Amino acid sequence: MRRVMSVWAVLAWGAIVAAQAPIKTIEDGVLDHIELHAASLDSPSSLTVAIEPFDASTAELGTGGKDGKQTRQEEARTMQQEGPRVLAERFASTLKADGPFKGVVVLTAGGATPADAVVVSGRFAALDPGSRAKRYFAGFGAGKSAVEVVGTVKDSTGRTLATFRQRRVGAMGLGGGDSLGKLMSDSRSIGEDIATFLARWARGQALDD
Repeated sequence: MRRVMSVWAVLAWGAIVAAQAPIKTIEDGVLDHIELHAASLDSPSSLTVAIEPFDASTAELGTGGKDGKQTRQEEARTMQQEGPRVLAERFASTLKADGPFKGVVVLTAGGATPADAVVVSGRFAALDPGSRAKRYFAGFGAGKSAVEVVGTVKDSTGRTLATFRQRRVGAMGLGGGDSLGKLMSDSRSIGEDIATFLARWARGQALDD
Protein backbone atom coordinates (compact mmCIF):
# COMPACT_ATOMS: atom_id res chain seq x y z
CA MET A 1 0.00 0.00 0.00
CA ARG A 2 1.33 3.40 -0.95
CA ARG A 3 2.06 5.53 2.13
CA VAL A 4 0.99 9.15 2.54
CA MET A 5 3.87 11.61 2.90
CA SER A 6 3.94 14.01 5.83
CA VAL A 7 3.77 17.74 5.10
CA TRP A 8 7.44 18.14 6.01
CA ALA A 9 8.37 15.24 3.77
CA VAL A 10 6.52 16.83 0.85
CA LEU A 11 8.48 20.06 1.32
CA ALA A 12 11.80 18.28 1.78
CA TRP A 13 11.17 15.99 -1.16
CA GLY A 14 10.26 18.90 -3.40
CA ALA A 15 13.51 20.67 -2.56
CA ILE A 16 15.54 17.56 -3.34
CA VAL A 17 14.02 16.66 -6.70
CA ALA A 18 13.27 20.09 -8.14
CA ALA A 19 16.59 20.40 -9.97
CA GLN A 20 16.20 17.59 -12.51
CA ALA A 21 13.79 14.97 -13.81
CA PRO A 22 14.49 11.27 -13.13
CA ILE A 23 14.91 8.65 -15.82
CA LYS A 24 12.97 6.09 -13.75
CA THR A 25 10.64 6.23 -10.75
CA ILE A 26 9.89 3.24 -8.50
CA GLU A 27 7.03 3.22 -5.99
CA ASP A 28 6.68 0.79 -3.07
CA GLY A 29 9.74 -1.25 -3.94
CA VAL A 30 12.77 -1.77 -1.72
CA LEU A 31 12.07 1.80 -0.59
CA ASP A 32 8.77 3.67 -0.58
CA HIS A 33 9.87 5.99 -3.38
CA ILE A 34 12.99 5.96 -5.55
CA GLU A 35 13.89 8.27 -8.41
CA LEU A 36 16.87 7.16 -10.47
CA HIS A 37 18.81 9.85 -12.30
CA ALA A 38 21.38 7.36 -13.62
CA ALA A 39 20.82 3.94 -15.12
CA SER A 40 23.32 2.20 -12.84
CA LEU A 41 26.27 2.56 -10.48
CA ASP A 42 29.30 1.86 -12.65
CA SER A 43 32.17 -0.31 -11.32
CA PRO A 44 30.93 -0.56 -7.72
CA SER A 45 33.97 -2.63 -6.71
CA SER A 46 36.10 0.49 -7.25
CA LEU A 47 33.77 2.81 -5.32
CA THR A 48 33.61 3.84 -1.69
CA VAL A 49 30.19 4.70 -0.28
CA ALA A 50 30.15 7.53 2.26
CA ILE A 51 27.11 8.43 4.32
CA GLU A 52 26.63 11.79 5.98
CA PRO A 53 24.57 11.50 9.19
CA PHE A 54 21.10 12.73 8.26
CA ASP A 55 19.99 16.12 9.60
CA ALA A 56 17.23 15.75 12.19
CA SER A 57 16.98 19.37 13.29
CA THR A 58 13.91 20.17 11.16
CA ALA A 59 12.07 16.85 11.52
CA GLU A 60 8.33 16.97 12.16
CA LEU A 61 8.05 15.80 15.79
CA GLY A 62 4.29 15.31 16.01
CA THR A 63 3.37 14.42 19.58
CA GLY A 64 6.97 15.18 20.58
CA GLY A 65 6.67 18.81 19.51
CA LYS A 66 6.43 21.85 21.76
CA ASP A 67 2.75 21.22 22.53
CA GLY A 68 3.26 17.57 23.39
CA LYS A 69 3.70 15.95 26.79
CA GLN A 70 7.13 16.27 28.37
CA THR A 71 7.92 12.56 28.03
CA ARG A 72 7.25 12.64 24.29
CA GLN A 73 9.22 15.85 23.89
CA GLU A 74 12.18 14.16 25.59
CA GLU A 75 11.82 11.13 23.32
CA ALA A 76 11.74 13.35 20.24
CA ARG A 77 14.79 15.33 21.37
CA THR A 78 16.66 12.12 22.08
CA MET A 79 15.89 10.93 18.57
CA GLN A 80 17.06 14.19 17.04
CA GLN A 81 20.40 13.54 18.73
CA GLU A 82 20.66 9.78 18.30
CA GLY A 83 18.63 9.02 15.16
CA PRO A 84 21.26 10.25 12.67
CA ARG A 85 23.98 8.19 14.34
CA VAL A 86 22.07 4.91 14.61
CA LEU A 87 20.81 5.17 11.02
CA ALA A 88 24.29 5.85 9.63
CA GLU A 89 25.93 3.11 11.68
CA ARG A 90 23.39 0.48 10.67
CA PHE A 91 23.60 1.58 7.03
CA ALA A 92 27.38 1.19 7.09
CA SER A 93 27.42 -2.19 8.84
CA THR A 94 24.73 -3.59 6.53
CA LEU A 95 26.40 -2.38 3.35
CA LYS A 96 29.82 -3.60 4.46
CA ALA A 97 28.36 -7.07 4.96
CA ASP A 98 26.16 -7.15 1.86
CA GLY A 99 27.43 -4.62 -0.66
CA PRO A 100 29.74 -4.98 -3.66
CA PHE A 101 31.64 -1.77 -2.88
CA LYS A 102 35.31 -1.22 -2.13
CA GLY A 103 34.52 0.42 1.19
CA VAL A 104 31.85 2.09 3.30
CA VAL A 105 32.48 5.03 5.64
CA VAL A 106 30.44 7.25 7.94
CA LEU A 107 31.50 10.87 7.50
CA THR A 108 32.02 13.14 10.48
CA ALA A 109 31.66 16.91 10.68
CA GLY A 110 34.62 18.45 8.91
CA GLY A 111 35.90 15.07 7.74
CA ALA A 112 37.22 14.59 4.22
CA THR A 113 35.13 12.71 1.66
CA PRO A 114 37.08 10.02 -0.24
CA ALA A 115 37.84 11.12 -3.79
CA ASP A 116 36.05 8.18 -5.41
CA ALA A 117 33.06 8.19 -3.07
CA VAL A 118 29.37 7.90 -3.76
CA VAL A 119 27.81 10.08 -1.08
CA VAL A 120 24.49 9.34 0.63
CA SER A 121 22.94 12.29 2.46
CA GLY A 122 19.51 13.39 3.59
CA ARG A 123 17.38 14.37 6.49
CA PHE A 124 14.69 13.11 8.81
CA ALA A 125 11.31 14.42 7.69
CA ALA A 126 9.47 12.93 10.70
CA LEU A 127 10.39 11.67 14.17
CA ASP A 128 7.02 11.31 15.85
CA PRO A 129 6.74 9.27 19.09
CA GLY A 130 2.99 8.94 18.65
CA SER A 131 0.87 8.06 21.67
CA ARG A 132 1.47 4.91 23.67
CA ALA A 133 -1.90 5.32 25.42
CA LYS A 134 -3.77 5.53 22.11
CA ARG A 135 -1.90 2.51 20.78
CA TYR A 136 -2.87 0.56 23.89
CA PHE A 137 -6.49 1.64 24.33
CA ALA A 138 -7.63 2.46 20.79
CA GLY A 139 -5.52 0.25 18.56
CA PHE A 140 -6.27 0.00 14.85
CA GLY A 141 -3.31 2.27 14.00
CA ALA A 142 -4.19 5.03 16.47
CA GLY A 143 -1.23 6.77 18.12
CA LYS A 144 1.34 5.22 15.81
CA SER A 145 4.94 6.40 15.89
CA ALA A 146 6.67 7.41 12.66
CA VAL A 147 10.18 7.79 11.26
CA GLU A 148 10.55 9.20 7.77
CA VAL A 149 13.60 10.24 5.77
CA VAL A 150 14.30 11.76 2.38
CA GLY A 151 17.72 11.63 0.78
CA THR A 152 20.02 11.67 -2.21
CA VAL A 153 22.85 9.62 -3.68
CA LYS A 154 25.50 11.72 -5.45
CA ASP A 155 28.76 10.97 -7.21
CA SER A 156 32.12 12.56 -6.40
CA THR A 157 31.35 15.58 -8.62
CA GLY A 158 28.08 16.30 -6.82
CA ARG A 159 25.88 14.97 -9.61
CA THR A 160 22.63 13.45 -8.35
CA LEU A 161 22.39 9.74 -9.10
CA ALA A 162 19.23 8.95 -7.14
CA THR A 163 16.76 10.37 -4.66
CA PHE A 164 14.67 8.37 -2.21
CA ARG A 165 12.09 8.44 0.54
CA GLN A 166 11.42 5.84 3.22
CA ARG A 167 8.95 5.75 6.13
CA ARG A 168 8.38 3.25 8.93
CA VAL A 169 5.59 3.34 11.50
CA GLY A 170 4.93 1.58 14.79
CA ALA A 171 1.34 0.88 15.74
CA MET A 172 1.47 -2.10 18.13
CA GLY A 173 3.42 -3.62 21.00
CA LEU A 174 3.11 -4.80 24.60
CA GLY A 175 1.24 -2.15 26.59
CA GLY A 176 1.15 0.12 23.56
CA GLY A 177 4.84 -0.33 22.85
CA ASP A 178 7.97 1.60 23.80
CA SER A 179 7.95 4.77 21.65
CA LEU A 180 11.64 5.58 21.99
CA GLY A 181 12.66 1.98 21.42
CA LYS A 182 10.46 1.77 18.33
CA LEU A 183 11.84 5.03 16.92
CA MET A 184 15.39 3.78 17.44
CA SER A 185 14.55 0.42 15.87
CA ASP A 186 12.87 2.03 12.88
CA SER A 187 15.80 4.41 12.35
CA ARG A 188 18.16 1.41 12.24
CA SER A 189 15.78 -0.43 9.92
CA ILE A 190 15.70 2.53 7.53
CA GLY A 191 19.50 2.47 7.49
CA GLU A 192 19.28 -1.18 6.45
CA ASP A 193 16.64 -0.37 3.84
CA ILE A 194 18.82 2.28 2.19
CA ALA A 195 21.83 -0.05 2.23
CA THR A 196 19.77 -2.80 0.59
CA PHE A 197 18.66 -0.36 -2.10
CA LEU A 198 22.24 0.62 -2.93
CA ALA A 199 23.54 -2.95 -2.92
CA ARG A 200 20.76 -4.16 -5.22
CA TRP A 201 21.08 -1.20 -7.55
CA ALA A 202 24.83 -1.69 -7.83
CA ARG A 203 24.30 -5.35 -8.74
CA GLY A 204 21.63 -4.55 -11.31
CA GLN A 205 18.96 -6.34 -9.29
CA ALA A 206 15.26 -5.45 -9.19
CA LEU A 207 14.27 -2.53 -6.97
CA ASP A 208 10.51 -2.86 -7.30
CA ASP A 209 9.88 -5.77 -4.94
